[in-house]
Amino acid sequence: MSAALERMPDVGGPAQPLLLVRGLQKHFGRPAGLFRKAGAVVRAVDGVDFEVRKGETLGIVGESGCGKSTTSRLIMALIEPTAGDVIFDGELVGSAELPLREYRRQVQMVFQDSFASLNPRLTIGESIGFAPRVHGLAADATRSRVRDLLDAVGLAPDQFANRYPHELSGGQRQRVNIARALALRPRLVILDEPVSALDKSVEAQVLNLLVDVKEQFDLSFLFISHDLNVVQFIADRVLVMYLGEVVEIGPVEQIYDHPAHPYTAALLASRPSMDPDLRRTEPPLLGDPPNPVNPPPGCRFHPRCALAEPVCSAKHPRLAPVTAEHEAACLIALPGSGHSRAAS
Repeated sequence: MSAALERMPDVGGPAQPLLLVRGLQKHFGRPAGLFRKAGAVVRAVDGVDFEVRKGETLGIVGESGCGKSTTSRLIMALIEPTAGDVIFDGELVGSAELPLREYRRQVQMVFQDSFASLNPRLTIGESIGFAPRVHGLAADATRSRVRDLLDAVGLAPDQFANRYPHELSGGQRQRVNIARALALRPRLVILDEPVSALDKSVEAQVLNLLVDVKEQFDLSFLFISHDLNVVQFIADRVLVMYLGEVVEIGPVEQIYDHPAHPYTAALLASRPSMDPDLRRTEPPLLGDPPNPVNPPPGCRFHPRCALAEPVCSAKHPRLAPVTAEHEAACLIALPGSGHSRAAS
């Protein structure tokens, strides 16, 4: 086996975050030309800060268009950031110490569309073994790794290695994508809505598989989903995004039991309940998110917030500690902010 394809060592020890994101921005817009003015700028991701600790699963939630998937693609270096840094185990991504080729060996991604993620002209075995072969693994070792990975995701190698993607169900294809993501022995796997296209019975199987492979391969997960129940099941900590910004982050139990941001509380209240006594007759959150081209001043959530006061449109809240592990970007959580509900 090629030594270059062994799992990379832990450089900074368990106390150092595996992934550190600082001031990450992505603004989409039409640049000015010789005979045209600059177009409107969409602030898809606008100053995001967070970390993924070694061995944990960090869930990212929020409405469609909040910047979750753009954030994942920025971290994966699939698109160029407008500003900000991504630091992996203490080393700046894209620097001489950690070039992109080396970084992408250690960070892999599983996408939502299991069929579009696979080359229809390659067999399942060829798809899983493609990256190891490109990185110099011998043919025999590649075949052995493909068989081991198919076993790990619950697919019999003799039955599935020579099949093509169109011959598999959606759940089986997503298992193949998970196996392919593990082929280079990564340390971090980014999962962008990995179960949203599956029916509920298959969804549960894939979620249990993810829990198993995380432990088996000693992985860290960045798990992106709009399904709050799925995130509650799989995540250790939760990050809530709204209109390109982080509005709350903390341990899953604290976020779900004691949300500190009104947007988080509205998201949690929107979950359907099987108990007739707990069903809502009115939506907990009205209206659509503001236009990211021209976000509102102050707190970006204040036009939809039932607790908004005039100070909310004047001050832009930053993340402030609620507890030792729990932060929220709300003036109510910031002592002395001027909001009537804030501590003095």
